[in-house]
Amino acid sequence: MTQEEHIKYWLDSAEHDLDTANTLFSSGKYDWCLFISHLVLEKLLKAFYVKNNHNKIPPKTHNLVRLA
Repeated sequence: MTQEEHIKYWLDSAEHDLDTANTLFSSGKYDWCLFISHLVLEKLLKAFYVKNNHNKIPPKTHNLVRLA
C-alpha cells in the first residue's frame, strides 16, 4: 500500500465515523457520539502518523496522547 493509499484509508474511515457521530448526536445519544468521536480523532492522528513517519504502521493503541 502506498503512503497516499494508507493515509486515504485512515481519512475515509474517519469521515465515515464522523457521519455516524453526527447522526448519534442528532438523536441525543451523546455517550455513543463521544465514543465514536474518539475513534474519529484516533484515525485522524493515525493518518498524520503515517504521513510523518514514512508510511510506517501506526501503533495499535487508542491512546490519543501517545498518537499525538
